[in-house]
Amino acid sequence: MKKILIVDDAIESRIIMKKLLSKFNFEILEAKDGLEGWNMMIKEKPDLVLLELHMPKKDGFETLNDIQEEWLDIPTIILSGDDSHKTIHSCLSNGAAAFIPKPIDKNLFYQKISDRMAEVIINYK
Repeated sequence: MKKILIVDDAIESRIIMKKLLSKFNFEILEAKDGLEGWNMMIKEKPDLVLLELHMPKKDGFETLNDIQEEWLDIPTIILSGDDSHKTIHSCLSNGAAAFIPKPIDKNLFYQKISDRMAEVIINYK
């Protein structure tokens, strides 16, 4: 079973993402901050990370940088309300596989997950 790790300090966001992913056969892991997320990445080796940028203890920018520096090769999708052109460009140029602005658009969310988890056939309409 494929693992998806959700790293977000907002419980509401984690609940929404879990609900959107619940119809698929994924193991869903959760972390409430970047440090907890980083430790889970090392231990659990997820197939995909959904990562918020602005969090306590270790923000998403640091976490994304660490993923690249440690050659973890984990596709990472950034989800954030900070959707300025500069922020999106920074994320994508530093290794993020995709950027999804918050509030989450269900169709865009499913599209980006499907792009990264090719074996998943999604009927989300």
